Amino acid sequence: MQFSTACVVAFASLFSGAAAAKSYEGHSVLRINPSTQEAVDIIKNELPTAMRVDWWREPSYPGNYIDAMVGGSDIETAKNMLAAAGLDFEVFIEDVQKQIDSTHTLNSREHFTASNDVAFDYSKYHTLDEISDWMKTLPDSYPDLVELVDVGTSFEGRTITAVKFTGKSNSFARLGRNSTDAGAASSKPGLWLDGGIHAREWISPAVNVYLLGHLLEGYGSDAEITELLDAVEFTILPVFNVDGYAYTTAEDGDRMWRKTRSTYSSKLCVGVDPNRNWDWHWGEAGTSKNPCADDYQGPNAFSEIEVKSVAAYIKAQENLNGYVNFHSYSQLWMSPWGYTSDLPPTADYDAQQQVSKDATEALSKVHGTKFDYGPISSTIYPASGSSADWTYGECGILYSYGVELRDTGKNGFLLPEDQILDSGAETLEAVKVLARAVADSKKADFVRIMEDGDCDDADLCVFNDAGDSECCTSGEFCIQGVGCRC
Repeated sequence: MQFSTACVVAFASLFSGAAAAKSYEGHSVLRINPSTQEAVDIIKNELPTAMRVDWWREPSYPGNYIDAMVGGSDIETAKNMLAAAGLDFEVFIEDVQKQIDSTHTLNSREHFTASNDVAFDYSKYHTLDEISDWMKTLPDSYPDLVELVDVGTSFEGRTITAVKFTGKSNSFARLGRNSTDAGAASSKPGLWLDGGIHAREWISPAVNVYLLGHLLEGYGSDAEITELLDAVEFTILPVFNVDGYAYTTAEDGDRMWRKTRSTYSSKLCVGVDPNRNWDWHWGEAGTSKNPCADDYQGPNAFSEIEVKSVAAYIKAQENLNGYVNFHSYSQLWMSPWGYTSDLPPTADYDAQQQVSKDATEALSKVHGTKFDYGPISSTIYPASGSSADWTYGECGILYSYGVELRDTGKNGFLLPEDQILDSGAETLEAVKVLARAVADSKKADFVRIMEDGDCDDADLCVFNDAGDSECCTSGEFCIQGVGCRC
């Protein structure tokens, strides 16, 4: 889902400082279905050289559909090029601006604040300020259950705020675990959920808000939610990319903005893709070195203060054993790796895929929505420097996922508000499955510390069948196929 420019001058017009929001009048989204690798290469290499293309779903493999937004005379040019190449395509969204207007109702209604009588409505999209004001009310409303976490400050000075569920300390027996088990007296295993890392994917923060609200409201009244919150320490960050999200809702912003809002040597090309900026195989497959591209990897790993801050917080949470980075769209539940088509070690891969299978089946039972699942690289496209790769590879969080929410392209990033509640309800059932897996596991279940060897006071980590090894220092775990990690 990247952006290519025909020329820098044309791109500069997007950021000319006009008072009105960027218009997408005269833009359409084309759905292209390549059946061969040659077709994929034609679309990937030739289309962007002839016109400006915003990949809503970028080229990857034969059989994986591609969604491309083009505007003005480029629409007919694109159609002619695709037809001449004998490629199958259709117009999926005829008028992007019309679709934006039908979903962008934020400025036409009274906003929630902590001091007015407007109820916070889970069925609507909200501004960052509304979400933040609502979150600030939660510790007073649920003083024994949650606390706000200041994760960091964004490039433009906004606070990145998460909600941590504290609640009761441990209730392993409720999930079939013996309270005398080793580790039962320690802190609960943790599950981190975040959304809005890509600013234009509005359903992602909306679903995180839904999850947060329904977990809070269900505690003490819903037996399943109660036992899960007693057994697992949830942390939810509804809006990761706070600057980018605020820009998509601003009256002078850009609804289709994806990246952060950082600037480096020039303000001509703003921002970095925050899901290509993590320090795990950064700068490899599925990223761009072009600062104007939507999948720009940044000048270096963790160049983005938002990514660096969230990563530092996650790394400090030793109990985390589950992580989900919510996106849209495509209806996919994906596990590592994104940077390579190689698979994780068999035991880890099998565990990840089992949870993916169970979670997507639980999700489908709610409204019949079908999700595919599998590794990121082969399920959607290669993507290096992603959050899920980093949390699994660097921190040993076995159940690390990137999830693409509704839909499969009929509305794309412009999902109508009338689908928020259904998307939230089905996602909650999938998260319950994941939470049970997290509750029933410890890092010791999927790491191996070798006590023998010649590492003095450290532990010898033999991390693959070939016998490769290294010495793990205090606080590190030996992860199969990876090595010593925090």
